[in-house]
Amino acid sequence: MKRALLLLTLSLITLARAERQTEFTDPLYQAEDPWVVFHDGYYYVCTSGPLDPKAVYVSKSKTLVERGEKVKVWDGEGDFNRVFAPELFFRNGKWYVYFCGDAREYDWKHMAVVLESNTSDPLDGFVCKGVLFTGDERGNAQANDFTTVEWDGQLYAFWGSLADPVIRNAVMAPMDSPTRITAHRKETILHAEGPRAIVHDGKLIMTGSEGAFASKDYRLTAMMYDPAKGPIDEQGAWRYLGTLLKSTNDVWGPARASFTTSPDGTQFWTMYHSKIFPADDNGIRAANIKQFTFNPDGTPVFGTPPGPGEFIKNPSGDPGLGEMYPAENWQVAGGAAKASKYKNYSGTGYVDGFEKKGARAAFEVQVPKDGVYRIVFRYSNGVKIHDEQKSFPTAYPPDFGTLTLYVNGEKIKRSRFHRTTSWDVWMLHGENVALKAGKNQIGFRNEEGDNGEVAFDYAAVRDAEMGLRGLIGTYFDDKDLKNEKLKRLDPEIAFNWGEGSPDPLIEPDTFSVRWEGFIEPLYSETYTFYAKSDNGRRLIIDGKTVIDEWTDAHDETPTGTIALEAGKRYPIVYEYFENDGGASTRLEWSSDSQLREVVPSARLHPTKDN
Repeated sequence: MKRALLLLTLSLITLARAERQTEFTDPLYQAEDPWVVFHDGYYYVCTSGPLDPKAVYVSKSKTLVERGEKVKVWDGEGDFNRVFAPELFFRNGKWYVYFCGDAREYDWKHMAVVLESNTSDPLDGFVCKGVLFTGDERGNAQANDFTTVEWDGQLYAFWGSLADPVIRNAVMAPMDSPTRITAHRKETILHAEGPRAIVHDGKLIMTGSEGAFASKDYRLTAMMYDPAKGPIDEQGAWRYLGTLLKSTNDVWGPARASFTTSPDGTQFWTMYHSKIFPADDNGIRAANIKQFTFNPDGTPVFGTPPGPGEFIKNPSGDPGLGEMYPAENWQVAGGAAKASKYKNYSGTGYVDGFEKKGARAAFEVQVPKDGVYRIVFRYSNGVKIHDEQKSFPTAYPPDFGTLTLYVNGEKIKRSRFHRTTSWDVWMLHGENVALKAGKNQIGFRNEEGDNGEVAFDYAAVRDAEMGLRGLIGTYFDDKDLKNEKLKRLDPEIAFNWGEGSPDPLIEPDTFSVRWEGFIEPLYSETYTFYAKSDNGRRLIIDGKTVIDEWTDAHDETPTGTIALEAGKRYPIVYEYFENDGGASTRLEWSSDSQLREVVPSARLHPTKDN
């Protein structure tokens, strides 16, 4: 990437001994319907996203406090809309994702869908195994918020009935396998959406979310199964437990919980979402975590959701975010300044004042070896925009605060910071970056295209759970791959900018991009590549031109083939230009063993070895 002058001169600064992060506050980060599962020493968080999501994302982290790098593992563009509440399960050596989404095959009705992983690593992507049967003798039916649970040697599915004309409550059915249901649904006593299971000490509890999803009344409720009172599919065998978790003045709509343990297995923890903005029918939400316990009769005790001023110890055995670098020790210039006006910061102050161009702050870290590290910033962005944060918002989702990230004087990317409820509410934002052994300088600067709407409490640095993925995109402010404006690491090539552009530095209608890096196939087969773009596109792999349609064509998908060897990294160049009107480009592949999909970030690398 393009070199630039160091933000600040830190050579005279002696590195202070960094302390490790041991406490956190809720909310953690923006996420809707978050699902977490602990497997082989890692937490995997699965989500979709706000505003008509069409994809599923999974992240991997040693700590429950921060999700790690978000990886798109499946893209349903063209076949599915409103991909809501995906859940991730590991069964029989494979990972499965279940979600409900509007399916083109079913005239865009909201149906339950299952995905199966390509490998035993959930970050290696998924293939769609189809729509599940969630109906009865009348035929298949719509579904909402699908989950599964193993009980007494049998796999069961539970889901919401989605305003069904016949059934009022959540429903259930036994599963023939992780990808198949043939039994008819049975109604439960839980009048809620988002059923999710707690299995503990030989007892089965099904939680749900009751109340209007975007209101303060949204809350976590539950029912509990008693085998002595009948089969699992009989309503009389279940007891309603009432509300487990509800709103406070500080926390609106705590619900959609998933359940896990601390890394050492000694504590029970829940991850749930709450509303970022205290406004009705405003659906932007954030992930939270808290410890819970059990009564002697096996019923769960959740207590009160902690507010943004309550500092909580990390889960037992959790390594946390890494070594901390308090912002009050950072070097600042250009208008950025240390301050203590806002509430709920962790040390003696924080850094803000990034609104002016050239405002900047930097700090130094020392790492033992070259590698990829995770840098997590505790930040606040309490900018109030009425159209974004009111009830029934007319600007959705909210805009971001932005600053340009530098590492060792190299411009890395424009970082985007979600809104927080106010300047007194802090959340976490992470970046995976390559650092060299020894001292490294990390900083932010307000540059052209940035708005500076952010304050920093601290940064924390740890080993990243995954290497850098994606391709380096060089963006040009004309259609001829000239007048370079920026470089950045893009996870995959699947963009639809509409009538806009990729970045504030670039004008709409006449721009171009060159993506470069390496592609690594899963199979030793001949691959077909598909380049759907508006407008021109060109693909070169291992020096061979696979697709070349450098024209104004749109709504066309030229293809090309090339034989590739599994596990080998081949150099790849993909070029694109936009010329008036809508702007979009999408690179997909398929082979005898690989179903057609967007080439995922798991198969793309910025360097040959990382």
